Amino acid sequence: MGERDGSATASTSDVLQAYRDARAQAEDETWASRVLALSVTQGVRLDVLERELWGALELVRESGEPAEDLYGPAQEWAQDRIEERVARGQRVVDSVADTEWRDVPVVGSVVAGILSLLILAVWWARDGLTTDYTAGLLLLPVASGFGVILALATWERVLRRHSWTIAVTIGLVLAAVGVGLLTWLVWGTRGEVVATGSVFWLAALSAAHFGVAALLERVLQSQDRRPRPRPARVRDDEEWERDLAGALRFRLDLREAQVRDIVREARAHTVESGRSLEEDFGAADGYAASFPRDRRAAARRIAWARSAMVLVAAFLAFGGLLDRLAWAEVSWVGLTVLVLAGGLATSAWRRYLAEG
Repeated sequence: MGERDGSATASTSDVLQAYRDARAQAEDETWASRVLALSVTQGVRLDVLERELWGALELVRESGEPAEDLYGPAQEWAQDRIEERVARGQRVVDSVADTEWRDVPVVGSVVAGILSLLILAVWWARDGLTTDYTAGLLLLPVASGFGVILALATWERVLRRHSWTIAVTIGLVLAAVGVGLLTWLVWGTRGEVVATGSVFWLAALSAAHFGVAALLERVLQSQDRRPRPRPARVRDDEEWERDLAGALRFRLDLREAQVRDIVREARAHTVESGRSLEEDFGAADGYAASFPRDRRAAARRIAWARSAMVLVAAFLAFGGLLDRLAWAEVSWVGLTVLVLAGGLATSAWRRYLAEG
């Protein structure tokens, strides 16, 4: 392989295309994409996964055999490679927060645009070409989109500074407020019709949301490009410990007891060396990335999150029964979502049990 194959500068599309061209088979590209999916599902650094894929490509080209036959299931192979890197003390976990505050208006507007199109499809099937527009219907996409992204950003920051117990408590409070707001928007404003018109006005509303997102992204990008000198500073040990604990919780899904043990061991090391934590271990995020992720704990939290979605779907399906006990009040769309959510939750719990 040339230098490019081992370079972290090659784009993800280059890696996938190389696997597709290796044997002119789409199955190898699919295998590689499953490896890269770990950057989303487990927060693994994308450049690490790309380097592993470039390294594995040579054998696929030389042998002419499918990547899965040579290396086995994609994510299992990738997990083994990641664990080897962790054992060598290499940084494999992306320590950058997934959701920044600046993402709330941009991504929130995108989500609002997508939800507007979904509502259009449901209302078209339910009401036909004409529907009644209530204030709740018009505000529902914005409230949902912004609420979800704001909750994610808040969750990440709370988890980086506080224990799982505090983070979960705040998350439940935010979820309760969000459910209450959405319930009022859907059912509390049903009698307050603002206008009656074509359901395709929702398409125009969706386009407006996407336009706002594009405008905000352009404005925020121009601000990001402005030079902002940030003087380097040495973090004190207390702040370094908070950063380490936050990274261990947020990126590696470690239990609170594990987090305390790692922080305690680091502190004990500096007592012996007489140096600061940053002098001994470098950046807190970088040190945290040298530890393996708690895959079982991560699988359990995903399973609980999907189980919560089952409750939301059940509310969508049977919420109408709160007004009148009749089959006509049961939403077929909600039932469909409920079946899908139940399947996802069942799959997540099976994965958790398989982690054993």
